[in-house]
Amino acid sequence: MQPLVTSDSMREFRAKIVGLIMDGRPERALRLLAEYYGVREPTLRVGTVKRHRKVLACYVEKEGRIYLSNGSFVTNPFVILHEFYHHLRSSDQGKNRQVEKRADLFAWNFIRDFKSVSRT
Repeated sequence: MQPLVTSDSMREFRAKIVGLIMDGRPERALRLLAEYYGVREPTLRVGTVKRHRKVLACYVEKEGRIYLSNGSFVTNPFVILHEFYHHLRSSDQGKNRQVEKRADLFAWNFIRDFKSVSRT
């Protein structure tokens, strides 16, 4: 269950998450996200998965793990947040075809708030 937050505190939370990822602390960001959304924390590994070798990253539900194809993606908030969204949705029963679009939107909302908070 998500705590009740104001839009300003949500914007600051999202900015903090993006900042942690950009500072090379994605595990800390994932821990905070998991706590906030009330899900288990996904693990993070650099490497590829069979049948998914050409993607930047992928989430493997059975392992609860985010795989990054390249170590440089550890500091890429879009990639980390996009894959965290798949982790978040993995517990949902009602999966649909729009999941990629929604994962992108989830990641972009964090990045937008980071830019907004950084300017102030």
